[in-house]
Amino acid sequence: MKDIRLGRLSQVDGVRRGIDLIDLVRLAHYDHVDPDGPEALRAAERRATEIVSYDTLAVPALLQTPEYAAVLGTDPDRRDVLRRHLPPACEFFVHETALHAWVGDRAVLRAQLRHLVHHGDVRLVPFTAGARAEFRHSFTLLRFAVGGPAVHTEALSERFDVVARYQEAVAVLRRCALTAEDSRSAFAARAEIVR
Repeated sequence: MKDIRLGRLSQVDGVRRGIDLIDLVRLAHYDHVDPDGPEALRAAERRATEIVSYDTLAVPALLQTPEYAAVLGTDPDRRDVLRRHLPPACEFFVHETALHAWVGDRAVLRAQLRHLVHHGDVRLVPFTAGARAEFRHSFTLLRFAVGGPAVHTEALSERFDVVARYQEAVAVLRRCALTAEDSRSAFAARAEIVR
């Protein structure tokens, strides 16, 4: 956590040193969690106004059914973010690998695929999109009402260069993914195969 010394603002060679009102506002809206810890993403999701999530091997956590989440050890309560009074604008990308990776038994996977059919904000990244660097890592890109954007891969980062790299990855995903309608059809077709 930042060292706060109120009233000790200074400038050295024209560069601001110390803490100011902007820093205090940013600190106030954080949930005071370790950015490298397991709660960092959940805390960021709670205050996000926009979320873009991509997963390479599984359905993104915010879309997981309780049974699917239980098999993966994901907290099913994370989905509450989507049911809050003012939910974030969301966009989800699922790599086709997740449709073929067995999670639990057939009933669990089939229920999860059917659940995806009812979400208009989920797009499938098909195998036919090829192998691209942007597809290699799962990530969640977040925007907030206060403060800059952040990205979570294995830890939460607000570094401009890191966030920019994943913003570019989202642009590639948008170009390569199926439309929402075609994605729903693909999820439904795969659910019928998993019997």
